[in-house]
Parts: sequence; C-alpha cells; structure tokens
Amino acid sequence: MFVLLLVVLGGLQATVQYYTGVQSVGVCYGVNGNNLPSAQEVVELYKTNGLSGMRIYAPNEETLQALRGSNIDLILDVAKETLNSLTDANAASEWVNRYVIPYSQDVKFKYISVGNEIHPGDNEAQYILPVMTNIQNAISSANLQGRIKVSTVVHTTLITNSYPPNNGIFTNEAGPFIKPIINFLVSNGGPFLVNVYPYFAYANNQKDISLEYAVFTQQGNNVVGYQNLFDALLDAVYAALEKEGASDLQIVVTESGWPSEGGIGATPQIASTYYGNLIKRANSGNGTPKRPHGPIETYLFAMFDENLKVGAETEKHFGLFSPNKSPKYGSNLRTSSHPSTSSPISHPYPSSAISLIIIASLSVLLLTVVFLAQRIESSLLLFVFQMVLCQFNLSLHALSEALKGSNIDLILDVAKETLQSLTDSIAAIEWVNKYVTPYAQDVKFKYIAVGNEIHPGDIEAQYILPAMTNIQNAISSAKLQDQIKVSTVIDTTLITNSYPPNNGIFTNDAGPYIKPIINFLVSNGAPLLVNLYPYFAYANNQPHISLAYALFTQQGNNDVGYQNLFDAMLDAIYAALEKEGASNLQIIVSESGWPCEGGDGASTQNAATYYANLISHAKSGNGTPKKSAWPIETFLFALFDENQKVGAETERRFGLFTPAKSCKYQISFN
Repeated sequence: MFVLLLVVLGGLQATVQYYTGVQSVGVCYGVNGNNLPSAQEVVELYKTNGLSGMRIYAPNEETLQALRGSNIDLILDVAKETLNSLTDANAASEWVNRYVIPYSQDVKFKYISVGNEIHPGDNEAQYILPVMTNIQNAISSANLQGRIKVSTVVHTTLITNSYPPNNGIFTNEAGPFIKPIINFLVSNGGPFLVNVYPYFAYANNQKDISLEYAVFTQQGNNVVGYQNLFDALLDAVYAALEKEGASDLQIVVTESGWPSEGGIGATPQIASTYYGNLIKRANSGNGTPKRPHGPIETYLFAMFDENLKVGAETEKHFGLFSPNKSPKYGSNLRTSSHPSTSSPISHPYPSSAISLIIIASLSVLLLTVVFLAQRIESSLLLFVFQMVLCQFNLSLHALSEALKGSNIDLILDVAKETLQSLTDSIAAIEWVNKYVTPYAQDVKFKYIAVGNEIHPGDIEAQYILPAMTNIQNAISSAKLQDQIKVSTVIDTTLITNSYPPNNGIFTNDAGPYIKPIINFLVSNGAPLLVNLYPYFAYANNQPHISLAYALFTQQGNNDVGYQNLFDAMLDAIYAALEKEGASNLQIIVSESGWPCEGGDGASTQNAATYYANLISHAKSGNGTPKKSAWPIETFLFALFDENQKVGAETERRFGLFTPAKSCKYQISFN
C-alpha cells in the first residue's frame, strides 16, 4: 500500500507466477470493452489474486459498491468530461458528497486524480488547478484530507532533455501549467502522479533504445549509470521537479505496461517479460539511481484488453487478464502472497503489519535486533515487517549503519525527559537536525512519537502539543513531512464508558488534553498511537471478562457483537474519537502483548495463544466491527524479556525472543 508502501519483500518467481510485495503494485481497471466481467466479478478477481490497488478512470457506483470492505486501495479519477463543471465549488462538493463520502467508511480511497494526461495546450488544462482546489476543499470539509490526497496525472511527454536523466526539465509549454500544480501538491502533501511507458519510448526510438534496456533485461548499467529505461524516465521527471524547487515531491507511477500485439515489439512474450520485471523492480524495495531510498509505487496498465478503446491497435492490448478472467500470459498475477483481504492498508499508513517493539538502552543490542528483524522479515515472505525502537539511547551512527538497507521502518520516540526542552522551537530544530535529518536518507523513519502514555495529570502533559508542533515544523523545514508523521502515544485509561464499545468517550480529565492533539493529527494527516492491553483489562476485572474473550478464543460474538476484547477496546477509542468529530482518524496499536509469568493469567501457554491470535487477527485484513474496512496495524510488545525493568513482575516478561535469539513460543509470523 502505499502503495505509500512500507517494506516490499520477496520477488518474482519465474514468468509463470507473479508475486509482488505488499502494496507496491496496483492494477488499472479500464472499462472500454463490451465483453468485460461485472464490477463485482472484477473486484473478486482482484481479491482472489491479491491485487491490493485499483485505479478507475471515472466514478462508477457499481464499482464503488463492489469495493466495500475489499481492502483494495483506490485511485479515483475525475473524468475529463467533468472538469469544467467542477470548477464550481458547489459542484465539486456535490461530486465528493456523491462519490466519496457515502463510501469512505468501507472503500479505501487513496488518491483522487483530477484528469488524466491533460496537456498544457488542451482546453481542459485551465480547469485542472481550480478543480483540484475545489476537490481538496470538499475533502477537507469532510475531514478526509489525512486519508485521501488530491493530485493529477501527467505524461512523460511534458519532460524534455531527458537524456541523461539528470538533465530532465519541463518543456517551455508545460512549465507555466505544471508549476502551480506542483505548489499545490507540496502544500497539501499529495504525490505527483505520472504515467510512465518505456514501450512507447522504445517503439518511437529503436535506433537509440534497445529492447533489453526497455524490458529490464540489459546486463549492467549504461554510460550514465542506468540499467533500464523505466528508471531513466522516472529520474528525468524527478530532475524536472528539482528544477522547479520540488526535490522532495514523491512520484507515483499511475500507469505502466506493455502491449501484447498491434505494434513494434508488441508480443505476448515481451509483454510478459516487461510486466514480470516491472513487478520485480517495484518489489525490490529500491528506488531509482536518483532516489535510491524507498520502493516505487506502481500501477500496472491494465486489468483487461479493451476492445472498444480508440487509437492505435496497441491501445486495445495492454490487458493482464482475458475477459473470461484467466491470466493472459499463462500466469497467476498476485500482488501479495495473500488475498487482498489479508493485505495491509497503504494509505496513508500501511496497516495490519505485525511489528516488534524493543525498548533498548544498550548499543550492543542493536545488531542483534536488526538481525532478528531481518530474520523475521525473510520468514514473512511477501508480508510486511516493521521494527520500532522506542526511547533508545543508542549511537545514531551505529543505528544508521545497522539499519541501512534493511528495509526496516523506524518509529522514534521523544523521551519523557526531553519533552520540556522541546517546547523551545530552536531546541526542537536542533533535535531533528541531530537525530533525524542526518540519517533520513539511510534510515526509514516512519513516525516520531512525542511522549509515551503521558496522562493529563502528568506535569509533562503541558509539553506534548507544543513539542509536537515544534517537531512537526522542524520536520517540514527539512521537507520530510510526507515521509515522517508526528504523533503521541496514549493508553486506554483515557477512555471511559467503554462497554458497550460504542459508548466510549474520553474521560473528563482527558478531554481538554486530547482535543487539541486530535486536531493536530487530523490537520497533519497523522494517526493516533495507542497502547492496548487486553491482558491488564482481564487481570483487573476477571468477574466480567473471560480469559477466552481476552485471548481471541471465545466462540461467537457476545451480546454487543464482539468476539474478542482487543476489538472492543479499539472500537471504544474510535467511538471516543467520533464524539470529538474525528471519525476518520486512524488508530495505530503501538503496543500490545501478554506476559508469560508474574501475574494472573500470565503463562507461557496464554502468551503464545494471545500473540498467535493477535498476529492472525491483524493479518486477516479485517478491521473491527466499527471500522471493518480498516485493517489494524499492530506492534507486538516486546522483542525480549527485560530483567531490569521496574514495576510488577509481569513487566519483565513480555518478550517474544530469548537473549539467545530463539523464539520463546511456537508461533509463526507468516
């Protein structure tokens, strides 16, 4: 998913079966054919084949209805014919109210693309920016701006001087058209959407472009350091963006494909090679020579051949599947090792990833942690693994070196002892400049958590929002605001009236403290981080909470529709957020675990059951009863037992691994 994606694992297994890493590759769904399956069948085909992203070229209510609960990320285009009318703000609001808001709870909109390949000389070019602005305002009015980004799709023909790629620049005609669009995207945190077709570049210039270079099969790099044309085309666009002062603007490749007939080099064999290598390329987790860090979010074009499409014959033959839903290339195209219902969300926070939290204070632990993280990562095959280091006192240089190339995302806590000092904006800038900016190219920072479980009555509570604001400003000044989100971690004791979960509300003490934090998160597109422990709820209230309910082993739902305590606790927080007007704010479960000894119900057997069932639940791709379309991103607590931790004996016994690096429980992270 984004997808802003996390880590892409695995790769392509021959040409007879494609596997792509979670969330890096979507597929465009065009409908210019008279022999295509129904929308419901198409969505089922996406799910069956693990396709986690879809692009559609105009709103279609049958498709939107079919997508409900599918966990498929969606790019929704504003059709060319609609652009003029949506320059009216009221019409844009009506469009969003009709096609987005009614579906937003269970359709995973990711981007809205205002137009597709509109060129500066087209009559519609004058409408693009006003419509983007109106759609953005309507999305913001619905409090969806943190989840849905507004952009437009351009073509690489807007670039000239593309060889060597570093010379890429927007054409004289494109410059005045594209500059205000770039400014809009930078201001609103949206990506630059680009259709990239090595096929057409090759077909139009075979004298200078070899087929091997176009389909990723060239041996070694060329004289300017490129192994393939896809990377070169993409980097030429990045170079053009740099020349417009937008060096940190992310590109999403919204179309790329190769036709199977109808033109030069258009054969099933070559098309199969291109798609297979493009999937492998996207899933490598590597960027381009110009942007080496981070995978390339790519949408394959297209799901089906479209026999009614106008233009050259090649236009009709980009499909990956035949109308009878069989793969065209004798292959089973999948974008994960699981169906889509088991795939994490990618917008804006890739979710249902199982992660391990470590609290580390000794630098000697670092390489061990990275070793274990990579070991688990490989065992996950095509699933996503994240690691979190919280409140660490490690050498950042050692951290950078150990994490470099590991594809491990990092959540960095601001320690409690540091909060007061960071209410000074200069100190916050220095903190970011010391601990984040120097490592941002090599370490994949994901969130900065300003404080962990700070309560409204704590003296540090007064520092949280100012420190969050200052860190956010410093991150933005470093142009890292799209890569790194700033939040804080709370626990469930800030919620009361949690049964039934729909009655959940923030306590009287918590309300004035949490409300401005919620507003901050919504404004900046960040999630709320919550530590959630069914163990403690069970241990403190055994007369009313059964062990089976706490361990996910209860048979069937209770009288308010819940099978397990984890979901009930999570939905109580969602209910509290709704009462604060933040119904679309996503929650990340930043800690959850079960101790193996030291208290009531704390046993090796119960801990193994809890961790195994929590992993299974998170990986199912299903959300809670209240947020059924939102898979649950969950961080397991913790990597090791911590024999020096203060507090109750249980606090020392949450580890999943022994100091010898063997797993304590017979559980699978796959």
